[in-house]
Amino acid sequence: MIIKNISKLRKIISSMSNKIIYYVPTMGNLHEGHLKLIKYAQEKDQFVVVSIYVNPLQFDSMMDYKRYPRTIKRDLKILEKLNVDIIFLPENNFSKDNLSKLSLGKITHKLCGLDRPGHFSGVATIILKFLNIIQPDFLILGEKDYQQILVIKQIIRDFFLKVKVLERPTVRDRSGLALSSRNMLIPRTKKNAAETIFRVLKSISREIRMTGLKKTKLESYKKIIVDSGIDKVNYLEILNENNLDEIGNNPTNARIFISVSISGIKLIDNLKVSKRINLRSGKFISC
Repeated sequence: MIIKNISKLRKIISSMSNKIIYYVPTMGNLHEGHLKLIKYAQEKDQFVVVSIYVNPLQFDSMMDYKRYPRTIKRDLKILEKLNVDIIFLPENNFSKDNLSKLSLGKITHKLCGLDRPGHFSGVATIILKFLNIIQPDFLILGEKDYQQILVIKQIIRDFFLKVKVLERPTVRDRSGLALSSRNMLIPRTKKNAAETIFRVLKSISREIRMTGLKKTKLESYKKIIVDSGIDKVNYLEILNENNLDEIGNNPTNARIFISVSISGIKLIDNLKVSKRINLRSGKFISC
């Protein structure tokens, strides 16, 4: 069922008091990563809502917003074939004249937040609208956008929302490249370079586990990435996966975070370090 009207959606949701609602937010141009999230929700044999909305509040520029791939007819065919219970397509004025925006604090002052001011505020503002309208029991998110997961968890805590976040592993192609709606914009001549991203993440994780990794060696890994044909490494950091704090003396669950630019396209990825780590004398060491 395709629904565009908020009042109609709320009426249907209110009649589902005996159902557990699973919600998967998307911006369309669906790929196997989205489908894995949806199929995971359907395994629960409950009520599944999928939204498609290209959120203008989270883009750095109008040019980037207009460039984002839109494949709505194809997406609807995919979702209808999957028998999704509700496909929510908000009307165009969903974010028009939005006067209220969330201030999110230090979690947005690093990684993607550094060169994308306002991005996470835009994400959080719109996702809060969706959660308020749909009132899901579970929100299903992929780990590729890990900083976004932390931002959404923060607003859920801060606003005492009942929804629980279910994180699912990043889906990758055969080369290891994380699936993204932006991948189709990567020039063919740069595909091999993009595949370097995951290989470097695995190498860093392996080195931490086997011998430890000097923090300064991250610069060498950045050079490997650029030498492969990638235009720029926006960041390559190892941080606490719970709050994005720097790694210190105490054993910590950590992730390796990366963002690169290829022909004007920003790609992000991350990889969980398999063991807890700390930083001793400038070296990341497994505990």
